[in-house]
Amino acid sequence: MAVGAAAGRAGESTREPAAAEVRAAMRRVFDYQLAHPLPVGPGQSDVAHGWINATFYTGVTAAWRATGEAGYRDAAFHWAEAAHWEPAPRLRHADDHCCAQTYLDLYLAEGGPEKIAPFRRTVDALIADPRPGRVDWWWCDSLYMAPPALARLAQATGDARYREYLHRMYWDTVAFLFDEQESLFFRDENFFPGRPGTEGRKIFWSRGNGWVFAGLTRVIDFLPADDPVRPRYVSLFRRMAAKLLPLQQPDGFWRSDLLAAEKFPGPESSGTAFFATGFAWGVAHGLLDRVAYQPAAIRAWHSLNSAVNADGRLGYVQAVGFKPGPAGPDDTKPYAAGAFLLLGSQLLSDPLSLAHEK
Repeated sequence: MAVGAAAGRAGESTREPAAAEVRAAMRRVFDYQLAHPLPVGPGQSDVAHGWINATFYTGVTAAWRATGEAGYRDAAFHWAEAAHWEPAPRLRHADDHCCAQTYLDLYLAEGGPEKIAPFRRTVDALIADPRPGRVDWWWCDSLYMAPPALARLAQATGDARYREYLHRMYWDTVAFLFDEQESLFFRDENFFPGRPGTEGRKIFWSRGNGWVFAGLTRVIDFLPADDPVRPRYVSLFRRMAAKLLPLQQPDGFWRSDLLAAEKFPGPESSGTAFFATGFAWGVAHGLLDRVAYQPAAIRAWHSLNSAVNADGRLGYVQAVGFKPGPAGPDDTKPYAAGAFLLLGSQLLSDPLSLAHEK
């Protein structure tokens, strides 16, 4: 699958976009996704406040904070209110906790104990009946879904038990799924070396690692500066960043199979948006070198914009899955739109990433 000429040109560009340009692109993608909601089906991932929609709304609340535009806030509020501020149905499944990130973002901005009470009851039940991270959070995607909600809940309530639970679960999952040699995450134990289907090599899925990398930014943001475990998260973030930087392809995208780009040679937007978000965030927070990482984030931004059609649909998004796979120009999903909003929001939040307005 060849990258289009527009994407190729975009990948070569490190031109700093103007704030107005970023805002307009974000709004196009947001408006398209709102007009094309995920159909609600019988599967747990398809419930209205399940993870596919919930990950989109993590980007929506970030866009609200970055722009102050009421349309983002209102969309998030109405979605959360329709769910009665409840987590999705599965008590122990991290995917079903992702929606609480949006509830907590709204609570931290506006108050209202009803916004967080159901999720707090869920976490209290989990703390009362604990299991190891590698049992409840056995796949790397989970590190985007639940941990940022727990970090926010600890800040919202002042209850340190939620951070303690986060740390215990998170680092047991890291010990289980992180490859120390490659500084990347296996999606789950089925991809450990030597398992059937691994082709005798290490397979690292782009979006899976994107979930972890962007999720780290959303955890660290809500940890107190004096939290004794915070430096471990920062160290992990930097290690992943250093590995990911040279894996960006000349067209500005990362490939679905991170260490074997030739397996699926076309661009993939969801992992790309998550990685670029992490780079932009790390630069803005002084955790990554601006000279090294900002051009990569900007290059990815332009490339992703080249994958947005006139209607605002972000293409080249790999379908719901658990391993590397293809994506075409018409393929889209809400989680990638959310990641695009995260990236745009981060660029807007760091004026040094943007061209000076004329």
